Amino acid sequence: MLAVRVPSQNAEAVRTLVSDAGILDKHHRILNNDGYTEIPILEKPNDELIAELGELDAEIIDDKEYAWRETLKDVHRDILAMIDVPEKVKQKLPKRWEQLGHVLVLKIDPELEDWLEEIAVTYAKALDVDTVLRDTGGVVGTFREPVMELLIGENTETVHLENDIKYCLDAARIMFSSGNVDERIRMASVCQPGEMVVDMFAGIGYFTLPMAVHSRPARVIAHEINPRSHRYLKMNANLNNAAKTVEPVLGDCLDAEENVADRVVMGYVGTTHEYLPKAMRILREKGTIHYHETCPEKLLQERPMTRVKEAASDAGKKTEVLGMRKIKSYSPGVWHVVVDVAIS
Repeated sequence: MLAVRVPSQNAEAVRTLVSDAGILDKHHRILNNDGYTEIPILEKPNDELIAELGELDAEIIDDKEYAWRETLKDVHRDILAMIDVPEKVKQKLPKRWEQLGHVLVLKIDPELEDWLEEIAVTYAKALDVDTVLRDTGGVVGTFREPVMELLIGENTETVHLENDIKYCLDAARIMFSSGNVDERIRMASVCQPGEMVVDMFAGIGYFTLPMAVHSRPARVIAHEINPRSHRYLKMNANLNNAAKTVEPVLGDCLDAEENVADRVVMGYVGTTHEYLPKAMRILREKGTIHYHETCPEKLLQERPMTRVKEAASDAGKKTEVLGMRKIKSYSPGVWHVVVDVAIS
């Protein structure tokens, strides 16, 4: 039986890739064994997918059978069966959501205002959560804080478990995107032992923690300008036994110490390119930059790489593009991407 064998820290990213490709075998159990995960698949991946899997240290195997399992539960179908609202309301109920520990975040159509309590109670019961928030305004302000309405529950502080990492946060005041999960998982395996890493936009530890917990960097200096996020960053470093590796710094990353890093993470979107000159100075003589950007589809093959190359040239450095990955759709026709670049 065909399966993909991958180090467990990359398993969720691989599962997502084969699922998106339509070859995930949902009728056989995933097997975890000795630090590796084996994910049954329906057919051999194409060459493009094999290349992507290779970047995650995954290999195709065909040497064993896997236990049968029932098809995964359809939660949305259960919600439709449970909820007592008109059929026209059911058609507009959310099919996607963010579940962060005991807190659920929903985007609810404005036309469903009269049924908010029934919707919140039903989703809470189906997903076994205590608190339900309604995302009413995306993210706003310098600190990119979410705009939320509390529908049911009281405590919006929660602990979200992902890839064996605990993220403590206030879901009503701190942004956490499940759409970035593959990149968080990937960052668990990019560091080389003994590296000095600088995370210029650390937040609560989105990328800092995977590197510190699953790799062996000497140090991750994590800069965060939002005092609330910085507080959770410190809390999460302790929560994940990474306090000896993570150095949380409250303040603008433009004030960061220079000529100290082997690797720089720029996990922010919006005006990230304006920070590239600083990133070049944070690096030692050579190193790697993970540069994030939101970019229109038609400019994907040119603009992100050009911005990095221009910043490197201005700093008297050379570049070698190691790869570019689409993280998620940011808006119609616009992608959130990350470019990995070797700088020398």
